[in-house]
Amino acid sequence: MNRNGLIKHVGDWITRLGSQAKVAERCGISDTALSQWMNGKYGANTDSLDKKIAALLGYQEDGWKVVTSINNYKKIEFVFRSCKQQSMWMGISNKAGSGKTQTLEHLFNSDLTGSVIFIQAEEWNSRQFLLELADRTCGVPKRGYANIPSLLKMISEYLNGMAAEKPILIIDEADKLKPAAFRTLIPLYNRTEHRLGCVLAGTENLKKEIARGVRNNQKGYDEMDSRLGRTYIELPGASQADVIDICLENGLTQAASERIWSEVEKVKRLVRVHNKKGETKEEGRFFCEDLRRLMRLIKREHLANEYNQI
Repeated sequence: MNRNGLIKHVGDWITRLGSQAKVAERCGISDTALSQWMNGKYGANTDSLDKKIAALLGYQEDGWKVVTSINNYKKIEFVFRSCKQQSMWMGISNKAGSGKTQTLEHLFNSDLTGSVIFIQAEEWNSRQFLLELADRTCGVPKRGYANIPSLLKMISEYLNGMAAEKPILIIDEADKLKPAAFRTLIPLYNRTEHRLGCVLAGTENLKKEIARGVRNNQKGYDEMDSRLGRTYIELPGASQADVIDICLENGLTQAASERIWSEVEKVKRLVRVHNKKGETKEEGRFFCEDLRRLMRLIKREHLANEYNQI
């Protein structure tokens, strides 16, 4: 593990949370131990502690470079900025592998203000979800015994107190939340309206599950659909230029990049283009939807190059 990279990552978290003590608490170690670890004076083999800190603070070092100029990134970033600045709630519902998680994590890691809360949801019930959210916001330990009304009160008061900083909550894989957990978003919205932005991201199931809940008159779903504007953002995918940019940024040659574009599965979509006269017309263009598959092809190319050098 690159210890210098991990130390920088910890430093970013200290900036984000406002103190080293808060980061130490998040890592489940003492402030003194974290200080000694950062200064190289821990005194014992740090491998296990390195792994613990990396896991709890979401540190990864796969060497992958995120390209911020591609269509999907720019659209997700626009949603993120809009929700943050205007304290809006919006949903992103798109196929798996479209780069939602990677982009949202990158936006979170790029922000050191402490005003961005990122949660990757699991199949939590309402209390499990609120405990996770309380831990990420007001620092209530997940092993706490607060009831649901108390947790909602603590979380909403904490977020309302941050109103001047334009807080935003990102819930990735939101379609995994159990219905009761999903419904807790309604009182959270009501108590933080105009003071908290929120992005709910998930696969196509996010839109489908909410639509099904509305059709079946299932408790809370019409209210949640209304709060999301009954609109769900879909992503265009990566154009040929996007795919080549991703390949080049991640160390491939132009020739290899073009070869990978020829290999990826593509869909054809009508897009609006402007000519030199300023006129708009629709034109069919190809896009790659599965960026996870693209990543695998790029890594395969690197492995092949390494093998050929043996």
